[in-house]
Amino acid sequence: MLPKRTLSNFEKLPNDLLGDILSRVAEISRTSLRNTMAASPELAKVANDKRVNKKMNLNPLAMKPLQALNRYTQLMERCLQHRNTEVHYIKGIQEYFHRNNTNIGLHHLKSAAEGSYENGMYIYGIIMLCRGAEEEGKKYLEKLGWKQNKGKATQC
Repeated sequence: MLPKRTLSNFEKLPNDLLGDILSRVAEISRTSLRNTMAASPELAKVANDKRVNKKMNLNPLAMKPLQALNRYTQLMERCLQHRNTEVHYIKGIQEYFHRNNTNIGLHHLKSAAEGSYENGMYIYGIIMLCRGAEEEGKKYLEKLGWKQNKGKATQC
């Protein structure tokens, strides 16, 4: 039988506060969150906090959304349940362009755009322009602030 491990002062903090801290770690890097969870079983329990899944940094998947088609499904579902904007973008790209489910894809891309995810705002705005919904498309493209900052175009 393993000896009972004593909790650190950090692990003794209230779960609500730990959830907030872990959500900030998740926002910076999924790898850092995974390392934190591996270091402490107590913190791993708290990592299921909805704020963690909502703020989870999925940028590596967002840059290559088709790689997540058959992988990361549980992570993607958890993040979708908590309205993570990056996962809406990833699902939108997958559905709209790969699976040819344009309505579902647009729903996810619009959710990403409404959540102020810049790549989502850009792609949703462009798609709306191409589909003839000029006002809708312009609305999201203008939110990117391209008129004020021309360098913004190269970021998306």
